[in-house]
Amino acid sequence: MEQRNWPRSQKELQGTPIQVRVASVEQIFNAMDPTPLEERSLNPEVADWIEEWAEDLERDEPITIEVLVADQRLAGREDVVASGIHHHFEYREWQAGRQLSKLLREGRISLVIGIAAIFAFNGVAQVIGRSTNPFLEVLHEGLLVVGWVSLWKPIGIFLYEWWPIRRERHACRRLAEAEVTFPPKPSRVA
Repeated sequence: MEQRNWPRSQKELQGTPIQVRVASVEQIFNAMDPTPLEERSLNPEVADWIEEWAEDLERDEPITIEVLVADQRLAGREDVVASGIHHHFEYREWQAGRQLSKLLREGRISLVIGIAAIFAFNGVAQVIGRSTNPFLEVLHEGLLVVGWVSLWKPIGIFLYEWWPIRRERHACRRLAEAEVTFPPKPSRVA
């Protein structure tokens, strides 16, 4: 991708299309992919650029992706490029949904294990009870702490880890439905 000026603030970002500037159509797609152009996956750099920009846009604002090709050899391939972009983000949405499902399943399993562990460790701590023996007192307090720590992972999943994946999935859905435009290269005035 060629050098570009990207928005420096949220205000500049809103209401503008996501601009992808490339030297040729081939740069939009992954050069390591040996399949014909219309079947290739997107260049990871291009895909990341589009996705990161989309995540910062307002959630209810329609997205437009503006593809600017420097060599202007785009004729007749607009549908291929638009289809490639849409298919890529449909697949990324599916991947993010699958990742979210796996994370929530892991969270549920961790929660069951954590609840069982806290009951077990607190039960053993109650059996030991408070004691004047320093070793038993440390063991008692240690079991209480370990019981609560066993809930750390499910709490982290259900409070923090799921929402960035959900936001990514939503951004990919919006990109899969985005309008893709190909503005003509402005002519230079001498």
